Amino acid sequence: MLTLTPAHLLAVGYLAVVVTAVAFVLWYGAVAALGPGRAGLLTGVVPVAAAGVGAALGGPLPGPAVWAGIGLVAVGLAVGVSAGAVPRRASVAGDGPAPVVETAEVPG
Repeated sequence: MLTLTPAHLLAVGYLAVVVTAVAFVLWYGAVAALGPGRAGLLTGVVPVAAAGVGAALGGPLPGPAVWAGIGLVAVGLAVGVSAGAVPRRASVAGDGPAPVVETAEVPG
């Protein structure tokens, strides 16, 4: 049977509140600084970081398929963050009033 101690519950609470709050601040800071398109590219770093941290903490070294995936992520990030790869628009939908479209009346 699973027994949860107060230390376990504090750890879960810490992960749920503190780590999540820090992650949200970092994510929305990246979106504000980089724009949503380029910030979205950061999600490709997650599996690379997981492979690196796993190996650093004593897990097995990544196999050839993982290395190929890491290379593919690196190429994707390089293309995505290169100049002009993700054009930034001056405004997005919902910014300001809708344009006025004039139509000609048809005699009838």
